[in-house]
Amino acid sequence: MPRLAGVNILGILIAAIAIYLVGFIWYGLLFSEAYMGGIGVYFSEGMETVTWMTPDGARTETQMPMAMGWMVAGFAIPLVLAFGLGWHMKQRSIKSPQTAALFGFWLALLIGVPLMAYGLVYSPWHSVPAFLVDASHTIVTFVVGCVALSFFD
Repeated sequence: MPRLAGVNILGILIAAIAIYLVGFIWYGLLFSEAYMGGIGVYFSEGMETVTWMTPDGARTETQMPMAMGWMVAGFAIPLVLAFGLGWHMKQRSIKSPQTAALFGFWLALLIGVPLMAYGLVYSPWHSVPAFLVDASHTIVTFVVGCVALSFFD
């Protein structure tokens, strides 16, 4: 299989898909209400309107603008993350799923979660629920990505 800087390209793609799916499950199914409330986005009872905060105050729309382009562009993030995780794993010769899971956990805890903490500290809401959703998502994402990559050497 072709490689990019020594990292298996199929492994990058599979890990990126796994990372993307974790995000869908995390933010779309499991914790969407806690996260949206934490960042100040509120849907009406029947989902007819959405309200969110802007620099000029609250804004309400009757229809969500089509965000498909952003969702597609958002796949670039898991691709870059999967490559980065794979490259670091390659540098350390990490091959077993168990070692990969532990490596992903520590990378998330020492690098990913502190990056997520910027939103907690600097956003006007200082939302602990949103931070906990982001932080837990980051940990699971790094672990899943590293484990997926461990099968593609």
